[in-house]
Amino acid sequence: MKEIETLDEWIIGRVEPHIYAFSTDRIPGYLKVGDTCRPVKTRLKEWRVHFPDLKQEFEAKAVVSQDVFFRDYSVHEYLTGSLGKRRLLPDDMKRYPRAKKYSREFFKDTDRLDVQEAIDDIADSFSKDGRTYQFYHACTQLPREDVYPSAGFWTLRPNQKKAVEAFKQAVASQRTNLLMYAVMRFGKSFTALCCAKEIGARMVLVVSAKADVAEEWKKTVQSADNFNRDYVFLSSEQMYRDSSVIREVRKNKKGAVIFLTLQDLQGTDLKEKHKELFSSEIDLMIVDETHYGARAESYGAVIRTAGYEKDIRLKFSEDDGDDFVEAETAKEQLKALSVKIKLHLSGTPYRILMSSEFAQEDVISFCQFSDIVREQQEWDAQNTELGDEKQPEWENPYFGFPQMIRFAFTPNQSALALLERLKRNGVSYALSKLFQPVSITKKADGSHKKFIHEREVFELFAAIDGSREEEGIFSFLNDDRIKDGKMCRHIVCVLPYCASCDALEALLLSHADSFLHLGEYRILNISGVDAPKRYRTVKKIKEEIKSAEEEDQKTITLTVNRMLTGSTVEQWDTMIFLKDTASPQEYDQAVFRLQNQYVTSYMDADGNEIKYNRKPQTLLVDFDPHRMFRMQEQKSLIYTVNTDSFGNRSLKQRMEEEIAVSPIITVNRGKLKEVEAADILTAVSEYSDSRGVKEEAGDLPVDAALFEISTIREEIKKQA
Repeated sequence: MKEIETLDEWIIGRVEPHIYAFSTDRIPGYLKVGDTCRPVKTRLKEWRVHFPDLKQEFEAKAVVSQDVFFRDYSVHEYLTGSLGKRRLLPDDMKRYPRAKKYSREFFKDTDRLDVQEAIDDIADSFSKDGRTYQFYHACTQLPREDVYPSAGFWTLRPNQKKAVEAFKQAVASQRTNLLMYAVMRFGKSFTALCCAKEIGARMVLVVSAKADVAEEWKKTVQSADNFNRDYVFLSSEQMYRDSSVIREVRKNKKGAVIFLTLQDLQGTDLKEKHKELFSSEIDLMIVDETHYGARAESYGAVIRTAGYEKDIRLKFSEDDGDDFVEAETAKEQLKALSVKIKLHLSGTPYRILMSSEFAQEDVISFCQFSDIVREQQEWDAQNTELGDEKQPEWENPYFGFPQMIRFAFTPNQSALALLERLKRNGVSYALSKLFQPVSITKKADGSHKKFIHEREVFELFAAIDGSREEEGIFSFLNDDRIKDGKMCRHIVCVLPYCASCDALEALLLSHADSFLHLGEYRILNISGVDAPKRYRTVKKIKEEIKSAEEEDQKTITLTVNRMLTGSTVEQWDTMIFLKDTASPQEYDQAVFRLQNQYVTSYMDADGNEIKYNRKPQTLLVDFDPHRMFRMQEQKSLIYTVNTDSFGNRSLKQRMEEEIAVSPIITVNRGKLKEVEAADILTAVSEYSDSRGVKEEAGDLPVDAALFEISTIREEIKKQA
C-alpha cells in the first residue's frame, strides 16, 4: 500500500467556476487568463502539455453570489476595454518560435493585480445594476407536471451510439434475445428507446420487477424530442382506466411505450386491462434490470440466517416500495406474450454473464464505469487541442459523471471486539448482528428503536463524525477538504433491517448535541417500520431531498433496499454501507445509486448557458474492507472472462485500471493508505485461506444452464 499524507491528491469536492492565469517564458511579457469549471490544477495540467514551464499567477472564483457566475469574457472585456491591454495575435507567434500553441487569451503587460481589478469591477457592477457584464443565473426549474415538458433533442453519447449500432447489426443477423450490459447511470432507458426507434418498433413493452422505475421511463419518453412526437407513454393505471387505450394510440398513428411491472402481470387470470396487450404482437420487449431473477437464485443473493432472511424478504414488500417476483414465475409470465425481439437491460448481470444464457453476439454493450471515465478524460484531453479553449468543458458528453472515492475502514475498537466474539461463536454475517435492533418488528415498548449493541454503534458514528478518535476510521465528516468541497451533503446509509433504520434514527436524534456534524443533518427514514406512512412515494422522498438542498440543509437517508435499484436521487453524494451481502449485483446496484450527474444550468440575459457540476466526486464508505476487496476482485474477474482475457496478470491489469479511476483508501495504524491491485489480490488470497471448503463453495458462481442437462441434474441429485 502507498501511504498518503493528506487527501489533497484525491479529494476535489464541489468545484465552482474559477478564473485562472499563468505566465510562460515561451511567450514572455504575456499573461494567459481563462476560466474553468473543473479544478484549476486539472486545467493547468492540460496546458502544461503545451507550456511545460508555465507558472500559475492567479486563481479566484468566478462568482458574485451563491447562484450567479460570470465568465472569463467579462474579465477580458475589462482588460482590453478599461485597461487597454493588447491580446496576442496569430501573427505575433512568429516572434515566439518555442510556443507551439496559440490562444487569443494571452494579454500583453498584464499581471495578477490587473485580473483582480477586473473581478472587483465585475462584482461592483453586479451589486449596482448588473448591466455592464454578462451574468449567469441559476435556471428556475419548472414544477413537475403530469406530462413532462420537452427537454429538446437528446444526443447519443459515443458509447450509447455504439450500443445502438450493435443492436441494429444483431437484429439484422436474426438475433432476437439480446443483452445490454451497461453500468448504472449509462442511460440504458434512453439508449433502449433509441434502439426501438431504429428498427421502427411501434409496440414497445417495458417490464420491470420494480414499480419505482416507471417515472424514469415516463420522463424519458415525454421529455426527449427523440420520442415524444412518435410515442405515447402508457402505464398500468391508464390501461386500467381505458382498456382500449392501445387501440386509440394506434388510431392516432403513434407508437406505444407500455410500462408494466412483473407483479402487475402476475396471476393466472388474464386481467381485463391486459387483453389488448396479450392479443397484440410486441415489436420490442425491454426487460429492465433483467437480473431480478438473481434475487431468488443461490448466487450469494440471500443471507440465510433465520431472522435475517425473514427481514430481507420484508424489504421486497409493497410497503417498502419494492416488488418481489420469483424468477420462474416471471419467466412464465413473459412467455405468454407474443414478442418479436427481447432486449434485456442490466448494470449488474454478473450471474447472467457467468452462465450461457447469452452468446457473445447477443451482448450489444459491455460498458463499465471505468470505460465512461476513460472516455470523459479522453474528451478533455482532446479539447485542449481546439486552439481557443472555447469548446466549453460542459460540452463533454460525459460532463458531470462523478468520480467515486472508496473508503474501506475497519469498525471501531469496541465493535471489533464484539465482532470477533460473534465470529468465534459461529456468526458469519457480523455487520447484520452489529446493527441488529432489539426487535425487528414493531413493539409498543419501542424496542425496535434501539440496537442490541447501542454503545458500539454510537461509538462508530462518533468516529465517523470526528467527535471520537478511532485508529481504523478516518473521520471524514470532520475533514476540512471534504467540508470545503461541499461533499457529504446528502448521505444514504444502507442497513440490514427495517427496524435498524428506526434504531439509527433514534440514536442520531438523541445524541445530536454531542456530535460535531451529524446533528446538522435532517434524517429521512424511508425504510423503517412506519416509513410507508411517512414516505408513501419515491417522488415525495426525492422532493424532500431536493427541497433540503435548496434550503442548504444536509440530509441522511436511512434505507434497507428501497430506492437502491432504478431510482435516481441527484443529490445523494455519499453512501455508508452497513449490511452484509455476498452478491456483487446487490452491492453494485446500491453503491452506483450515487453515480448520476448533478449539473445545474446558469443563464445570462441573452439566453447563453453555462453549467456547474455540483457533484464531481462521491464517497463510498464500507466497514467490511475484505468485502470491498472481494467485490473488486470478482467484478474484474468477470470482466476478464467475458473479454477473452485470462490469467492472473490480466486480472491484476484490469484491477489497476479500475482503482486508477475509483481509488480505494484505507487506514493502517492510523495512516491513510492507497490500496493497490497487489494488495487486493493478497487480501483475497489470505481471506480464502482462512475459510473452509464449504464457505468457499457457497460463493462460487454457477452456470444455472447446466441444471438443464439431465445427466448433470441426475448426478447432482445422487450426490445430494
